[in-house]
Amino acid sequence: MAACKSIVFKNISRTKFQAIRARINAQAEITCTGDIGTATGNGYTAQWTYVEPDQTLTIQCTDRPWFISESLVADKIQQLVEGVKV
Repeated sequence: MAACKSIVFKNISRTKFQAIRARINAQAEITCTGDIGTATGNGYTAQWTYVEPDQTLTIQCTDRPWFISESLVADKIQQLVEGVKV
């Protein structure tokens, strides 16, 4: 199983980050808590770092099933984050 490249999102306010966490928790079947963390679920492991002063959120899938492409994982992460409107 392989790690995916980190994805950095900019201009993420605290309010938007909280909404993103809620959406990930509801749709990705992993529990995202705190500004920095790692979570595992359904064969995936993801880590994230939110830096409030910089308003950046970095997400990386560090483990995934071998039959799931990196591009599919990246697309799903993009959809989850960019689908949040605050």
